Amino acid sequence: MEITAQELEAQLAALPTTDSPERVDLVIQLVRAVVMADPPRATELGREALEMSRRLDYQKGIGFSLYHLGFGEYLRSDHERAMATLLEAQRLMDAIEDESGRGMVLGSQAAVHLSVGEYEKALSCSFEALKAHRQTGDRSNEAWQLHVIGGGYHEMGDYPRALQYHGEALQVFEELDLDVGRARALTGLGLVHQARREFDQALEVHGRSLELFRRAGNGFGESRALNDLGVTLQEMGEFGKARENHLRALELREEFGNKQAVSTSLINLGKLLLAEGRPEEALDYVQRALGIAEQIKAKPRIFQSHLVLSEIRSLLGDPAAALEHYKSYERVKEEVAGDQANLRLTNLQVGFEMEQAERDAEISRLKNVELRQKNEQLQTLLNELHTAQAQLIQSEKMAVLGSLVSGLLHEFNTPLGAITGTSDVTNRCVDRIRQVAASDHAEILNNRKFAQALDILERNHELTRTATARIGQITRSLEGFTNLDGGTLASVDVNQNLEHTLTLLEYEYRDRVEVVWERGEVPPVLSDPRDLSQVFMTLLTNAGEAIKERGTVTVKTDFVGEHVQVEIRDTGVGMDAAALDTLFEPSFSDSGERIKSGMGLMAASNIMLKMGGGISADSEVGAGSVFRVWLPLSAPIAGG
Repeated sequence: MEITAQELEAQLAALPTTDSPERVDLVIQLVRAVVMADPPRATELGREALEMSRRLDYQKGIGFSLYHLGFGEYLRSDHERAMATLLEAQRLMDAIEDESGRGMVLGSQAAVHLSVGEYEKALSCSFEALKAHRQTGDRSNEAWQLHVIGGGYHEMGDYPRALQYHGEALQVFEELDLDVGRARALTGLGLVHQARREFDQALEVHGRSLELFRRAGNGFGESRALNDLGVTLQEMGEFGKARENHLRALELREEFGNKQAVSTSLINLGKLLLAEGRPEEALDYVQRALGIAEQIKAKPRIFQSHLVLSEIRSLLGDPAAALEHYKSYERVKEEVAGDQANLRLTNLQVGFEMEQAERDAEISRLKNVELRQKNEQLQTLLNELHTAQAQLIQSEKMAVLGSLVSGLLHEFNTPLGAITGTSDVTNRCVDRIRQVAASDHAEILNNRKFAQALDILERNHELTRTATARIGQITRSLEGFTNLDGGTLASVDVNQNLEHTLTLLEYEYRDRVEVVWERGEVPPVLSDPRDLSQVFMTLLTNAGEAIKERGTVTVKTDFVGEHVQVEIRDTGVGMDAAALDTLFEPSFSDSGERIKSGMGLMAASNIMLKMGGGISADSEVGAGSVFRVWLPLSAPIAGG
């Protein structure tokens, strides 16, 4: 059990009031004991310890005082100041070679990075901190770091590893009999169950977490548990109970002064009011949340606020404002998840390679087979990170495309219907004029200008009819390509899906690429239509880009064995054997080769594997390429 604040205060009272390293150490321990229950007092004590340490030139005291002050600034959501203070603390810990203090500082830096959406930096700092705590045998901080790592994987959508690390953290906290640690680890587990829509398990775990926080007198932790319970109850349709939890959580968080937590509660209350059909009230809460999130530069809360505001403005009949909010959501979301994808991979790889090197050395010394297996698991994880990097950006772009096209189609259909209707009316009027003239005023038909005017009207009607039919075909193809109700399995006509995609590429292909259709009679397949559209768009776009001047793209569908096969052949520049070997791996190139980015083809390959099918490619430099896609008639989507 950790020493209590009361015991520390008694020890301080027994010491002489003069400056001493012993007194500094006790004040710093007291800061740690009261920081969650009484943040203002913790800040006051931290400054007292810092001033005393500087008078004594006690470097260790200065480093730990700065660490605790930085952690307090993080709890108040002053992220920029917190990071500056923590970096100064790290410099001192490095100088005095205090590995334990260095691990604590890196752990708090990881928490700051996690709060502002810099997940790659968060995990990089977390694994360095974990290494330091294990070297010094600091089990308590090791457990806290395992919990932070679990949170990082949760934010990245890797729920199995989030469960693994939160579970490891809980186990250590149980061994150490630390109630607050147990409660936080349970919070992490509950959030994973919540994300996986395992609501009964989430309620049970969040309830245990709330009980532990209250028993420990930890108001900030209590607000977290109340918020999580509110979100779970809202997902279950228990709006009244959800509101009670959210309002109490907001009250505690405003008392505590954690602006990021306040913005989270405001967003959740906005979502709740929106679900209850009260968008006007929801608007006030979410606008407040956005203002706070922008003030503290918490990007995850900024894009979450914009997304909810987009939905609210749409329901309030303001599509222009809704679109602007959605654009802001897309931009900030890409900053968090897209622009930093390469950095995430690099930083994580450094951390894992460090741990891998340590395990290799241990294997060499102890000949431990179990450690060798763990080393291999790390390599597997690195490979999975390569895959996650590529799909992260692609999935966001497809989601944004679907939303924007949905709005465009809605806006197109109304004026298109009006044009079609008025054109038909005009044509009927011309026919009626001819009939009346022929029966009652036959001589007017001999008037050249009158006859010419009627002919022009008829030709204009035919041109308008052809143009509106073309627009209708394009909008139907857009709707078929994006499959705005996608995301679930459906019976898909492969030929029709290809036809929609080719229609959208007509402008790109026009006057340059001839399309040859060898359309076979194929049965429908059970698939996600949106994902299938993405695969065909990637392959057909690449085929067109491979043709530098003029050429042909041949599309052939056939039923082979138990599979529907799609063959896409181009007369483009082709690829050599080296390019073919790495075609479906995540990579980027500006060398002018046929495939400028391996990301799209890798995503397409993963989609096909998920459907139980696959993609293969053959190519020869100067002779073009051929891609073959095969689809089973019925295959479950993995994880669906």
